Amino acid sequence: MSRERPILFSAPMVCAILDGRKTQTRRLVRNPARLDGLMLAGEEPEWSPYGRLGDRLWVRETWRYADWTDDGMPYIEYAADNARRLVEDVPEDWADRVEAVWARLSEPENYGIDGKAADRKWRPSIFLPRWASRLTLEVTEVRVQQLQEISEEDAIAEGVTTRCEERSNDYHGDQTDHLTHATGACHVEAFAHLWDDINGKRAPWSSNPWVWAITFREHRA
Repeated sequence: MSRERPILFSAPMVCAILDGRKTQTRRLVRNPARLDGLMLAGEEPEWSPYGRLGDRLWVRETWRYADWTDDGMPYIEYAADNARRLVEDVPEDWADRVEAVWARLSEPENYGIDGKAADRKWRPSIFLPRWASRLTLEVTEVRVQQLQEISEEDAIAEGVTTRCEERSNDYHGDQTDHLTHATGACHVEAFAHLWDDINGKRAPWSSNPWVWAITFREHRA
């Protein structure tokens, strides 16, 4: 039986998933000491906080209440692309909370701005409830590896964008650019920069930490 778990993605990565460009994600192994014996034996661990083959990950992303139907069903707006989605199947255990939000956002000082009972600020992704999530991903592979083992193909599957072609056209002899093009590691380099932007303080690329490499596809009911 498949299980479901939440997973957070930034707005650019949500867009990459929606565009079909992102089919992998890498997340830190929190307790790499547990891997020692398995890796020495050449075995993949059977446990993973992101599930196994066939499990599902529902995406948490930045969001807000954008509007309501006459009977109090919410429209959810997503910051990644400003798409809106009407949710008519709010679970019973959320009904009172959603009604309270509707009442609060309908107060004159908010509703009077533009005639909408809407959030004026985005809500952090960590607070997105399951019923408001628009993306569910099916896990197709889980690997454990050190970060710098990522291949160019896998870096492309991570959804990173790169300006290597532009840099190649405008090449003026910079040694770093020359090495990048010579090795064909353009997307790996871009991924390394992205990784450091997100994880640089606790586990930079240079430290080559152990990571979970999760491959997925969008699940459609």
